[in-house]
Amino acid sequence: MEPATMAWTLAAAGFALVYCIEATCHAPRLQDVYGEVFRVLKPGGLYVSYEWVTTPLYRADDPEHVEAIHGIERGDALPGLRRQDEIAAVAKEVGFEVVKELDLALPPALPWWTRLKMGRLSYWRNSLVIRALTLLRVAPKGVSEVHEMLYETAHHLTRGGETGIFTPMHMVLLRKPATAAE
Repeated sequence: MEPATMAWTLAAAGFALVYCIEATCHAPRLQDVYGEVFRVLKPGGLYVSYEWVTTPLYRADDPEHVEAIHGIERGDALPGLRRQDEIAAVAKEVGFEVVKELDLALPPALPWWTRLKMGRLSYWRNSLVIRALTLLRVAPKGVSEVHEMLYETAHHLTRGGETGIFTPMHMVLLRKPATAAE
């Protein structure tokens, strides 16, 4: 995809299947991405995507929720997280049929965020090692700041997962209608 125009340099109706995994959350307008996917799919073709979204549990009037979501957006360079219910609406808007939507992070899946948890002791140890490597010029300047940003982002992702207000695993399966014009 050409980032400046959100357009693919691919022929129309050339693919039977397209997939994206945790990528479309970086697009300023989901309509542009889904529109390009729709264009390059053959009639009857399928598109599957993992979307990063806020769940129905998210409350914009809860400061803890807002802090967690803004931290995720900032740390992962996102233009703004979409709501779970927006995904199907955008898909239908560009012409897709929604075959299935499912949050793959829900039980019986194990909590995805547990791998991101880092205790204070681990954080402190890593910080010391990184500072020492920077001082010895083994690691470039700025690595400590990146480590801090990644730690904060992991904290926000963990809070989003623990509270159930965020999922990076909202799977959507879409079909281009068989009668769609090529």
